[in-house]
Formats: sequence, structure tokens, C-alpha cells
Amino acid sequence: MESPEVSQPKTTQLLSGSYISFVNLSHRKDRLDRMVDTLEKRNIPATRTPGLTVADVANKIVPRHRLKVMLNRTPGAIGCHFAQVSVMEEARRQGKHAWVMEDDLKICPDIHERLAHMETFCNTHPWDILWLGGTFHVNPPHWHTGRKGRALSQDAECTDDPRMMRTYGAFCTYAYIVNKDSVGKVLEGLDKWLDRSMGIDWAMIQLQPKLQTFAYVPGCCTQYDNMSDIGKGMTRFSGFKKLGPYWFANHKEDFDPTKFNWHEATHKAKL
Repeated sequence: MESPEVSQPKTTQLLSGSYISFVNLSHRKDRLDRMVDTLEKRNIPATRTPGLTVADVANKIVPRHRLKVMLNRTPGAIGCHFAQVSVMEEARRQGKHAWVMEDDLKICPDIHERLAHMETFCNTHPWDILWLGGTFHVNPPHWHTGRKGRALSQDAECTDDPRMMRTYGAFCTYAYIVNKDSVGKVLEGLDKWLDRSMGIDWAMIQLQPKLQTFAYVPGCCTQYDNMSDIGKGMTRFSGFKKLGPYWFANHKEDFDPTKFNWHEATHKAKL
């Protein structure tokens, strides 16, 4: 059940210095109502960004031929990609970090404590993206396996902070923060991969090895199981718990990263 706790905000630049927005299609009032309630409980001041359809994007935002892969595979991913891009573009106009969210989130009650921890880390480490979810593989890697002549052979790596994992293959884009100084290069990277992209999550996997991207563990957010507008039928996000106990926890104390066997994630990746 959803926790009744109300998260008390701490003063962090990640909160006050971000343009915070969630993407919501006009016909998904069920998600809108639940998301507004969730954000109020967690004291996160976010705006709604209208979701987009293929018709909103093709030949209006980009030429249709550049969307061929997504059109042939999962057309709904097109609207998701460009709605999230629009959040980043607005953040760039405002000179703020881009805090991007989907509209079907479950957010941990202690989110503000975790943000404070992340901010302390970011004050001493260069960063481009912070993932608020914990969807990445560590044993074995799934995306960056070292095969086919690729030097990189891991999807994540431990850092000097046990709760901050360096990611190379975090594969869900439902909640993340892009550094205000990095928004431009992230948008350029997404555009570079657009013609080959299966979705913004796939494109982010291609970009991560050349960016400084980190995930807090355990994950701060998940998506609840519900009907998808991108794929077909129900999205059963709860299945990702098989990744391990770091994927999400309501309270950070429920997962101790120093007692978890991170396997190859403890080794230095070679780029």
C-alpha cells in the first residue's frame, strides 16, 4: 500500500534549482490524479507536461523518416521521447536542472533525505544525470557486456560513496535529473541517436558511457503496474525486483549497499 507518510522537504539545490515536471497524456486522468496526490504527499512541486502522440511529432517536430525505428517497433515511444525532451528544453530556457518524470510513479517517503545525500555527492563529483530509479544490472551486465570488440564490460560500478553507483546501462527513464550544465549535450546526444533509437531509454544507454551518470541505491522511485500507452497491455514494472534489493526500497535503511555483493561492479570499467 502507498505509505501515508508526508516527506518533509530539506533545502537542496537539486529541489529548488530544478525545473520539475511529469509527462501526462490528456486521456490518462487516472494517472494524473494519482501523480498529483503522490507529489503532494512527497512535497515535490512539479508541473504537468502534456504527453505527445506520433501525430504531434512526425513532420511537425522532426521529419517522419527519422522516427522509422520507433514507428516500426513501438510507436508510443515517440511521444514519450519528445515529451521528455520538452521538459529538458524548458529547463534549459529557465537555466535550471531538468527533473524529468513519468506520471505513474511510486516515490519513497524519505526522498528529501536521499536528495540531500545526492547533493553532497554532487558537490564533490562531476555529474550529468542522476537516476532516481535503480534499474541496472550488476551480475551479469546486460547492455555493456564487452562482446563484439567493445571494451566496456559492465552496466554499473561502485563509487567512493556506497549509495551512489556510477551507471553505464541504467535502462529506465521514468525519473531522473539532468544537470543544468549538461542539458545541452544530453539533448545533442539524444538527437544523434534518434534515427537508430528504439526509445529514449535505449538512447540513454548509448549515451551513458560517455557521460557522468549516477544512481542512488536503493532506488527512490518505481512505476506501479498499470495499462501502458507505449506498449501493449499491462506494464508489470514490479517484475524488475528480480534485479536485486537495490532496485527500490521505501526507506533507505531497508538496503545496506556495503553488505551487498556487487560482483563485477566493483571493478573499474574500461572505456
